[in-house]
Amino acid sequence: MTDLKSLKDLIRQTWRDEEMTSAACYGIDAYAKRWPFVYAVNDWDVWDDRQTSLKPEVVAWLEQHGGACDFYHLADAWGLVGFKNPKAASHFKLRWSGVLKAMPSSGEAWNPHPHNSSFAPAPHETPAQSRQNQRATGLRLSPERARS
Repeated sequence: MTDLKSLKDLIRQTWRDEEMTSAACYGIDAYAKRWPFVYAVNDWDVWDDRQTSLKPEVVAWLEQHGGACDFYHLADAWGLVGFKNPKAASHFKLRWSGVLKAMPSSGEAWNPHPHNSSFAPAPHETPAQSRQNQRATGLRLSPERARS
C-alpha cells in the first residue's frame, strides 16, 4: 500500500497554498480511515486523456474485480484508490501500476514474415523437407501449394 505519510509530506513540499495543503492532508487521513488499503495512482496508467478521471477500462475492471473500492481525486493528476479487501488491492496494483511489463520470451523478437519467422524451416532443412513435415503434422495446403 502507499505510504500516506510520505504522500502528505510531498503535498506539503509541492503545494503552495497552506489551506489547500491542510485540507488535502485531512482528506487523505479521512480516506485512509474508511479504506484500509490505499494506493496513490499519480504515475500509474489509469488516467484518461485529460488526467481528470480514471480510464473507462479501469472503471470496468474495478467494477468487475475490485469489490468494495473507491477513487478519490485530488487536484490535477493526484488520486487515491482505496479497497476494503487486500487481495483486490494487490491484484489492482499488479494490473495497473506497471509493475508487470510484457517482455519477449527470448532475445529474438517474433517476426511473422514467411521467410524470416519462428515458423520458417530450420537452416539445415530444405523446403521439400519442410513441406513433408507440414503434411505429416496435418497442415492443409492449398492446391497450389500442394503441387509445388
